[in-house]
Amino acid sequence: MVDIMSKTFFSMIRRPIGQLGMGMGGLALLAAAAAIWGCQWLSSPEVVVYTTLDKELVEPIFQKFTEKTGIPVVCRRPEDGAAPKALGDAVLDERGRPIYDLVWHAEPVQMALLRQQDLLAAYDWPDTQRFSQWAKSPDGRWHGLAARARVLLLYSPAFQDKKPDQTPSSILDLADPKYRGRAAMAGMGSPTAAAHLACLFALWGPERAKQFLSQLRENQVQLFGSEAETARQVAEGRCLLALTDSDQAIRQIENGSSVRLVYPDQREDQSGTLFFPTTIAIFRRAAHPDAARQLANVLLSPEVETLLANGPAAHIPLNYEVTALSRIRGPDDIKAIKVDFQTAAGYWPLAVEFLQKEVLPNH
Repeated sequence: MVDIMSKTFFSMIRRPIGQLGMGMGGLALLAAAAAIWGCQWLSSPEVVVYTTLDKELVEPIFQKFTEKTGIPVVCRRPEDGAAPKALGDAVLDERGRPIYDLVWHAEPVQMALLRQQDLLAAYDWPDTQRFSQWAKSPDGRWHGLAARARVLLLYSPAFQDKKPDQTPSSILDLADPKYRGRAAMAGMGSPTAAAHLACLFALWGPERAKQFLSQLRENQVQLFGSEAETARQVAEGRCLLALTDSDQAIRQIENGSSVRLVYPDQREDQSGTLFFPTTIAIFRRAAHPDAARQLANVLLSPEVETLLANGPAAHIPLNYEVTALSRIRGPDDIKAIKVDFQTAAGYWPLAVEFLQKEVLPNH
């Protein structure tokens, strides 16, 4: 029936209405066909998203977007328990073409890699002047929001009687022989851990960065599969200190664990704390670019960053219009590392290779 009506409808629209000579039956047939096919023409397209953020954080945001716009969000995340993939491998098909419309990633270094591969669309982001300038691609290929800090998490009972100068306060303390075998960080299963190393290569230069990684290996730094597991090791007293993400640190603190959060490298002669914005981008060959742009605009709204700041991960708002107070200090409040994420992206393969060869063999 649909085939007959569709053929009739398309044959009708090839001629001007005045030439159709339709009676009431013809008009009814035309109206019925238009109703059926109009459902397809007027229906809202979906937007397909790949995200490495926690499900509990993104699902409410996507649901509200769908309720407001009528556009369904098809969300894909890394599979639990699966071998970790680089972002480029996760979002491309076997022919190297994007299989998503939009990506929302946990850090900017791998997003800068996608930019280098010319996979991201240029976009005139709305009211971008409201955001911290360091948190976005200068050519509009990606945009940052809702940042996290890379912090030290300490097991409080081990340091409660220590003077401040005897308490870990730098990422270099991971290589201190005092904490041999009792310091921790996440390994290749964490996008932010690998990105942090790439930033160190960009900040320090390859030789010093390689030396630091070798020192981590010699000091038997423990590597775990995720930032959550790394923070849990400290909370349970199995490790005395760890380098981890601020969202995992704040979760342990608010769960009542005996831990302390330290913003590393705050002295005048030190480089500061590294902050990673989460990042969004639209793929250059997206199947649903208009829907992706609508979702991107919503993600950059003050309402979304307010939700993320007040949520369990305590993200740091980067939109200056957000009035919500983050439970984590931001890059405007403390000494922050100044690193170019595009430069760091150039060191990503070297950082990953060296991490696998020089650190992982001990584990």
